[in-house]
Amino acid sequence: IYTSYWMQNGIALVAFALLRLFDFWVYYATFLLFCCVSGSAKAKGKAEKARQMGLRYRVPNLISALFEFQKAQCFFMIAVQAAAIIIVQGGGFQAKNLQQLSNSYSAITLIAICGYLPVVFTLLNLHGAGKSSWYIIALSTTTVMVSGVTAFLTRKFKPSPNDLRCLRNIPGSWTSCGGKNPTTFCMGPHTVDPFDYVGGAKHIFIFCIVILVFIMSDKLRTSHLYHMARHKIQNSKSSKSKDLKSARRRIPSQLSALSKLATIPERYSSLDVTRKRALGNLLYGCIWIAFLFFYCRAIYLLSKWINHQSGVIGPSSWTFGQIVGITIWAPSLIQYLYLETGE
Repeated sequence: IYTSYWMQNGIALVAFALLRLFDFWVYYATFLLFCCVSGSAKAKGKAEKARQMGLRYRVPNLISALFEFQKAQCFFMIAVQAAAIIIVQGGGFQAKNLQQLSNSYSAITLIAICGYLPVVFTLLNLHGAGKSSWYIIALSTTTVMVSGVTAFLTRKFKPSPNDLRCLRNIPGSWTSCGGKNPTTFCMGPHTVDPFDYVGGAKHIFIFCIVILVFIMSDKLRTSHLYHMARHKIQNSKSSKSKDLKSARRRIPSQLSALSKLATIPERYSSLDVTRKRALGNLLYGCIWIAFLFFYCRAIYLLSKWINHQSGVIGPSSWTFGQIVGITIWAPSLIQYLYLETGE
């Protein structure tokens, strides 16, 4: 089943790389290719033409498939997180020793990370392309919150009474110990420190919440209701301008200070479009770098858990759950291939 989580994160990263390829790298690669031959002016024109062709013919297909992928991973992770919450609260890990049970808690924490890191990452890709809707934002937020609950429940290693009872009932060949194995409650030589995973999950979750708030605020800022409310506020301000002029004579000093404060948003809004675009690109660039950093950390934690686990992953037999976990990503991949090859 962990192959499914690798595929989930891999698809999100590949989609991000393709979006940057069509929007960024195609432009600069074409510019550098024709700069020495045709000059910088003609190279810029050809680079912009190549970029527009990619945005027109390639990006819509990718965004369509990415939208389906976002819905698939949200519904899939909500179901997985709900199952994880149930098993953590009620028990049922069927561990053979305390080490396996501790490793299972760390695995649940990693599953929680897969419930909000790739989800918010993909949502930001859709939002950056202007294709995010309130439906997909609400669905993604629900997924992040449920995954946050899973990470919260596994922040401390507190086995359920059912799991402890199962450990006590494990038979052994120690006749002097009443037929029990006294090493059942001993940790293995390669102990997985759950605090490494809890700390990583907490930092990634806080970052994802900040990005979610940013996406919601930006979506609200560009929504129709926001512009209607802003128009009403501007009309209300203009209707009160005469009262402010008459009050200027009575409280000149206080009004002067208020006028200076009131002109701050106007001065900010007077920034030219080029500067605003540069600031926006810088902000998105910092966010992408932070996302890639947290992705590297998540991959490191998952690799570390696999290297130190003790019998948590069973034999390589395909069960119904494993098949579902792999094929859940097939529709979005098939849709993208069809759109690219069928037109």
